[in-house]
Amino acid sequence: MGVGGRIGKIHRLPLVLVVDWRERATALVPELRDVAMTEEWSCHVFFSELSQLAMEAHREQDDDVLRRAYGFAHWCFHQPEQFLENAALISFYEHVFDDWDLREEVAAWLPVDVLPKVRALWEWRWPKEQLDEVDQLLAGLEPPGRDAV
Repeated sequence: MGVGGRIGKIHRLPLVLVVDWRERATALVPELRDVAMTEEWSCHVFFSELSQLAMEAHREQDDDVLRRAYGFAHWCFHQPEQFLENAALISFYEHVFDDWDLREEVAAWLPVDVLPKVRALWEWRWPKEQLDEVDQLLAGLEPPGRDAV
């Protein structure tokens, strides 16, 4: 069959639905709508603000805000664009233990599927004793349920 035999054939490519992170962020975390919708700022800026919001929510034991904040980060971690996964790792998960006093509260919210990638980042930042303590806190975590945000 010559080249002409291919004309008219439809090559079906997989359809990947890409959801804009700003839309998702605004829907899940309306408290940070202004940050999400500022076009000049990247999702790294949003994650920095989200991290602060999550730390406040840990202090106030606000499970609703925590569910939405960690849910957004986990959603980004699973998007087909590698950029969003990296942004979630570098600008959110790498810093979840920055307020060391909240380490036990934070550990309970971390999705187990993120841990292998973020642990390498923690190794660069922390002394062995601190890393060992986090490892103990995270031992036995279960994967997030299907109903995760």
